[in-house]
Amino acid sequence: MPGTVLNLPEILLTDTFSGKKVPLATLVPGAVGIYCCGPTVYDLSHVGHARAALVPDVIVRFLRAQGYRVKYVRNITDIDDKIIARAQRDGIAAADVAERFAAEYHRDLDALGMLRPDVEPRVSEHLPEIVALVENLVAKGLAYVVGGDVYYRVAAFHLYGRLSGRNRAELLDGAGSRVEVDERKESPLDFALWKAAKPGEPAWDSPWGPGRPGWHIECSVMSSTHLGTSFDIHCGGRDLIFPHHENEIAQSQGAYGEHTFARYWVHNGFINFAGEKMSKSLGNVWTIRQVLDLYPAETLRYFLLTVHYRTGLNFEIEERATGVRFPGLEDADDRVAYVYETLAGARGELGVASGSDAAGGISPGEVTPGVADLAAAFAEAMRNDFNTPAALGVLSKPLAEVNGLIGSGKGVARDVRRRTLARFLADLRTVSAVLGCFGQAPATFLATRRDLKAARMGLDTARVERLVAERGAARAARDWAAADRLRDELAALGVAVKDGPAGSVWSL
Repeated sequence: MPGTVLNLPEILLTDTFSGKKVPLATLVPGAVGIYCCGPTVYDLSHVGHARAALVPDVIVRFLRAQGYRVKYVRNITDIDDKIIARAQRDGIAAADVAERFAAEYHRDLDALGMLRPDVEPRVSEHLPEIVALVENLVAKGLAYVVGGDVYYRVAAFHLYGRLSGRNRAELLDGAGSRVEVDERKESPLDFALWKAAKPGEPAWDSPWGPGRPGWHIECSVMSSTHLGTSFDIHCGGRDLIFPHHENEIAQSQGAYGEHTFARYWVHNGFINFAGEKMSKSLGNVWTIRQVLDLYPAETLRYFLLTVHYRTGLNFEIEERATGVRFPGLEDADDRVAYVYETLAGARGELGVASGSDAAGGISPGEVTPGVADLAAAFAEAMRNDFNTPAALGVLSKPLAEVNGLIGSGKGVARDVRRRTLARFLADLRTVSAVLGCFGQAPATFLATRRDLKAARMGLDTARVERLVAERGAARAARDWAAADRLRDELAALGVAVKDGPAGSVWSL
């Protein structure tokens, strides 16, 4: 509100346009508008799509946790050449293809705990605005019509190439190798704003005849419609810097004036598989759904957070006689399980239920050093360009301290011990709200992990349950020799058994 003094902490982010790490300064103090290029919905989403969605998801969560009002817009591209090709292959309407795979995209992202955007525009809902923007560009001499097609005149926009750091001469030298040359265009660099209809393809009316929009014009329209002609943060994968985002800038600033279109450009690195970017065009994809058939969703989410968003992430696979193994996901799975086991131990020590206020009845005061610093260190890491690997690293010392306090306490005074455990549980809820990890009941995650791991190992869980039950019966009968024999048999299967007051629980 006018006159309101906001005391928001400084947040740094790396802006692709300037090539620098800079403080976030929003158009409206205390408010952030974020646009993210969403999927073209013609197939199931792969792990690379998961990362592209997770980066803005965590940014939005953190900005809200820091006190910002965030409007998050992520589009659905439901008119596109690839959708039309899939529809022709399957013998159905292009709109039906788009509707099906938009629903599948939502299903996968919901499984990964992604926030739904505040607005999720679709191209098919913005045809009048697209036509109006193309008309604007034609009227200004920035676009021209050729036989029902409309092209952007790149030579007329002097800032072209600034985002990607390329000049027009270099682009012209390589244009013939990158795109099919259309002799009707004034320049090989010119790109389609509107495409004339072809037989058998969906089409919409326009001043230039029936047709459909080009890819780049769609995002210019959807971002400006829902965030204004200038907004704060534009997210997307590095592969979109050129030509997609470069063309967005040319369209938007050409139409609305050469003020800043997006104030900051945030681009995530690729998921690399066998040394190459994971992509459907290369055919080297693992879908989100394939991975979630093998690992808990939170394991994949954690794995994607272990590398800074701007850096490439290797998705390694080991082929084994028993099937494939993913070393990075195995490590992430073990780490997430460790955190949940620590949470379970802390809650058990305090006698609190999952999600309840552990600090109830515990007076404020001294806690152990690592836990005392947890919340501040986590926020500091995230304020430094949303550095999730550093933020995850902050957890190591507090986790070690808390595990040292569970059971023995190692000579720490009882009140300090209880305060430390209560603070740890409270601060982990804050971490969970930002990273989208560690928010389940520990027993729920650990049971899901155990069952999926057993399936990956080809383990007969019915047999394991039977052996655990037989061992429990032997212990009840005080037949220690039989109990030990059954424990050894379980250990040979890779199964560990933990005995407690409520009975025995097995894990892998």
